[in-house]
Amino acid sequence: MKKILFTLLALYFAQAFADTPEEWIARANKAIKTEIRASSNSIHSKYSLGSLQDASAILDSALERFPYRIDIWLGQVQLNGEMENCKAQARYFEKIHELLKTKKDKCELKGGQKIDNADDLLEKEFTIAARQHFDKENDACYEMLARQMLKFLPNSVEALNAMSVVHLLQKNDSAIVYLEKAHKLNPSDCIVIHNIAEFYKRKGNQKKHEEYTMKEALMCRQK
Repeated sequence: MKKILFTLLALYFAQAFADTPEEWIARANKAIKTEIRASSNSIHSKYSLGSLQDASAILDSALERFPYRIDIWLGQVQLNGEMENCKAQARYFEKIHELLKTKKDKCELKGGQKIDNADDLLEKEFTIAARQHFDKENDACYEMLARQMLKFLPNSVEALNAMSVVHLLQKNDSAIVYLEKAHKLNPSDCIVIHNIAEFYKRKGNQKKHEEYTMKEALMCRQK
């Protein structure tokens, strides 16, 4: 009788505690596989698309059980970034923003960590995701995330600078509007100062170019 009771208790606790967010994340990580790609002059490894899709499906199932685990939503952003699916990334960011805006008290990160500053978290994660597309020269995806970032964080220096880069890539003079607003919000941001100098260099405004190049030299190169 005691043995049967112990077995039943063991089964109960296994079911109660086996299905945790961390176990779902571990399953997703385990599903991701790399494959070797060869070109005419190099051999490199890359995550296989099928395994990334499998991992994403696992995280979707996890989110049905744990909808307030923001780190799992961010895992989906990362996975879809690897798949260069920025439309899906934008959908996940939309959900994250909605949860942080309406259910922030319920939202958690790994280990049950509460989120003190939702805007800082969004700014950081948007910047990482957008930068990945920038580095791959995927301008359309970079622009999509930059615009969404600015929509959610209109007074973020990072968001304003990202939108200025979109316009700089398009050789659009509207870049300076975003740069000037970002510079006003944070006059010591070195990336913004550099981009303003670059804007005026492209426009052939030697005086302004030298002004901001000097600011960059005085304020930034010693950092």
